[in-house]
Amino acid sequence: MTIPEVVRQAALFPEVDLPDPPPEHPYTIVHRDGYDVGFFPGLSFGQVSARAIAEDAIEHTIAEDAIEHTIAEARSLLADYGKTQAAWMVPEAASPAGLADRLRGLGMVPYDEPPLEPRFAAMAVVTPTEPGPPGVEARLARTFEEFQAGNRLAVDAFEVSADDRRAFEAQEQLMWDLESDGGDFRTFVALSCGSVVGCSSAIFGANAVYLGAAPPATLGASPRAAETAARVLFGEGAARWLSVAVIV
Repeated sequence: MTIPEVVRQAALFPEVDLPDPPPEHPYTIVHRDGYDVGFFPGLSFGQVSARAIAEDAIEHTIAEDAIEHTIAEARSLLADYGKTQAAWMVPEAASPAGLADRLRGLGMVPYDEPPLEPRFAAMAVVTPTEPGPPGVEARLARTFEEFQAGNRLAVDAFEVSADDRRAFEAQEQLMWDLESDGGDFRTFVALSCGSVVGCSSAIFGANAVYLGAAPPATLGASPRAAETAARVLFGEGAARWLSVAVIV
């Protein structure tokens, strides 16, 4: 199966394809030359998404001090917002080649604190998803209570710390209000016997829909389980889109 290049790029570098959150949204993203920094109020960490660190215009090489400058700039920005650590997302397609190894050479270590892991999988779906199993209803969250129940499942599935959990909970009502008013952010829930058993989110970009799923408790938190949950949860919502980037 051939993945359209715009979809592949959306999966690898979602910040380029996705819209920025509205000004009143609690999540903030700051764009810099070759990378983006994102953070959420109260969370213990921020996120740096690397695309390309500028090369020397004459030598066409990447000087180590350019990488160190980028690290220092990102750290300074995060510190301004009270963040003392960050997870760097560095796809193999980022430049320069071997950027992750060079960052490790400068003292960085694989991020292994929940809710993140050292490896982050990006999958591209370019055909409509199959229907979910019988007895499971997948649809948009209709009430704040459903939205809240889905979030509780997500923080449990990904073992979010108590402090970070409280940070999310403090912003739930605002995020639900923003979703209810329309826009590019959506929350889906999966229900079985009337109870919320799974949660997923969708952000609509220029060329793809960025999907993330918290697997139902019965499936566990493995990548395969997350993929299954995404297919169940997005069967209705994603069937009308031919280009979908799934991130789990």
